[in-house]
Amino acid sequence: MKLIIFIVKFLLIGALFIVTNENLALQDQANREIFYIEFQSWISDLSTHIGEITGYIINSEWLPEDKPLEKQDPFA
Repeated sequence: MKLIIFIVKFLLIGALFIVTNENLALQDQANREIFYIEFQSWISDLSTHIGEITGYIINSEWLPEDKPLEKQDPFA
């Protein structure tokens, strides 16, 4: 439930930034069309970036390199 609330808040804050940066009055039909185009573009870019980050994480080596163990005297 917390994840859904976080996602909704994130999308609403993104929408607010689009409205304020483009100086859009959403009462006008033309401004709403501009908003929908900008919002869809932002969502598309966001999904592209998430895919790139996920691909980078998946392709990363998370295990340490194999190194031969040296025989050590535990009582030394």
